[in-house]
Amino acid sequence: MKHLITRFQKPRAAAQSCFCILLSICLICTLLPISWSSDEDEKLVENLALFSQILAYIQQSHLDTPDTKELMEGAINGMLRKLDPYSQFIPDYTKFQTDNRGNYGGLGMTIGIREDMLTVITPFKNRPAAIAGVQNGDVISHIEGESTALMSLDEAVEQLRGEPGTPVSITIIRENEGRPIEVTVTREVIRIPSVETDIIGDKIGYIKINQFLQTTAYDVDKTFVDFKEQNIRGVILDLRLNPGGLLSSAVDIASDFLRPGQLVVYSKGIETREDFVAKGEKREEFPLIVLVNGGSASASEIVAGAIKDHGRGLVMGAKTFGKASVQRVFPLRGTKAAVKLTVARYYTPNGVDIDKIGIMPDVESPWFSRSEQQMHVKLRNHEKLKTFVEENGDDVLNQLDVAFHASRDDRQAAKLRRSYQLLSDALLEEQIVLSDVGIKYALAQITETSQDELEHDPQIVAAIEQLKVLELFAKRN
Repeated sequence: MKHLITRFQKPRAAAQSCFCILLSICLICTLLPISWSSDEDEKLVENLALFSQILAYIQQSHLDTPDTKELMEGAINGMLRKLDPYSQFIPDYTKFQTDNRGNYGGLGMTIGIREDMLTVITPFKNRPAAIAGVQNGDVISHIEGESTALMSLDEAVEQLRGEPGTPVSITIIRENEGRPIEVTVTREVIRIPSVETDIIGDKIGYIKINQFLQTTAYDVDKTFVDFKEQNIRGVILDLRLNPGGLLSSAVDIASDFLRPGQLVVYSKGIETREDFVAKGEKREEFPLIVLVNGGSASASEIVAGAIKDHGRGLVMGAKTFGKASVQRVFPLRGTKAAVKLTVARYYTPNGVDIDKIGIMPDVESPWFSRSEQQMHVKLRNHEKLKTFVEENGDDVLNQLDVAFHASRDDRQAAKLRRSYQLLSDALLEEQIVLSDVGIKYALAQITETSQDELEHDPQIVAAIEQLKVLELFAKRN
């Protein structure tokens, strides 16, 4: 008899528990500043009743003893996952803020959700992920053997972070690869300079922005002072593999190229619109090329979109990632938790929804194909390349350029050309098939001459040619 009473009381207790949960949710709904129609009210009550029934059956009949808190958090996470990749439940908001300010070990890449799959946006150059061969566009299917299919973006980031010096294994799926690729990457403290600059070619100013930070605009302003002293003829703004950063920084950088008061970007929410316009004083309008690719996201897309829409410069490369939305954190009363929700999206001056479409370049300029990128991974730290540079010196690429333009009677030039051909043949024997441009770019990555990598990057070479056309056009007009 006692056993029967216990069995009777369990579902009753479960039902009471679920009723309390349902009542609490209904009370919370009445406190929120939301206007519901009568039809929406009925649907909400029906769905909450359905939810409470399922919860009652779980507590009453499931083989395992469920933790109600975990069940509720799972339901909340599932609900938020249906909204977008960036809305998130934060169980401990104080800890969340501390974790995002603290020092941590990472892999040196930015990830995002694309078509419901965890995708690599940007593997930073010379950082662990890039060194291990991870590429932009790779889908991360597993982290430490655990599927990422149901992970939120923040859960995946938390899994990838850890103590510097510790390894983490990831499984990646790559387009045109027949099978998944297993990669083990060792975490390290990631520090990446915001801005890198140089003067290349025939007085072309080069600005590479790796991420938009508070100091980025100041660094770029100093660069323009130097450019003016050097009498540059044009500017290449390189936003490739830039995952974004601060909106204020993006507006400041766009202001360096636009006229004061021109619209940079606007955000639009349920009922509000906010415009962000170019600030400061009018600058000298150098001919401008902006380089973008699939790793350009968020703030990068805002800058590229503004320059494209206003016709201020030419955007070259490949379609950008398409991630530009506004998130706001709402602390939850009476708890230490919070919820982060997408409340608005960013639009270019011409009304392009960056988050849905991305920025299409004015001129598509391919870098290397995926197969060529794979060949470049094989060439990283390749002994034959190192030997070739050691035998001929760090200025070997400059020597090759001279040698290929020298007369046939120049024995020294002929000797270097033969040596280069032998290198190409030796790589071919190892089934490393690359064009002349690809081999020279691989050599540029290991020489100590700082400008080699820039001057042999095929997209930068194409950008320099386009600048010449823009300069010629400007002179005629």
